[in-house]
Amino acid sequence: MKTEARMFSYGVGATAVVAISVGLAAIIYGLGLLPFDLYVLPAWILGPLGVYTAIYSLAAGKESTYYLVWGTVLIAVAFISAFYNITYVLPILGVLVIVLAVIGVITYMRSRK
Repeated sequence: MKTEARMFSYGVGATAVVAISVGLAAIIYGLGLLPFDLYVLPAWILGPLGVYTAIYSLAAGKESTYYLVWGTVLIAVAFISAFYNITYVLPILGVLVIVLAVIGVITYMRSRK
């Protein structure tokens, strides 16, 4: 018998990634390895979710650009949240705009073929 490799939906993987990252944050903050900072908490959720979304875009069929764009946005917001007291927000947003423009141009060029 042949078995087909079946890919699970985005939501299943995203839920698992968020649950694992929240659990890891709870362990790290609960053990006192890092001081709790409410402003960094979104980075624990959005960072892994953004990376998962960007990686999922490689396997996605028709909507790969959609997942890649949102993965990039989530990673940028997580980076802003993680390093809010070290870096300025504007350069990160500028890099995000450039990356989104490059993704748009590549997608446009691929669709013209």
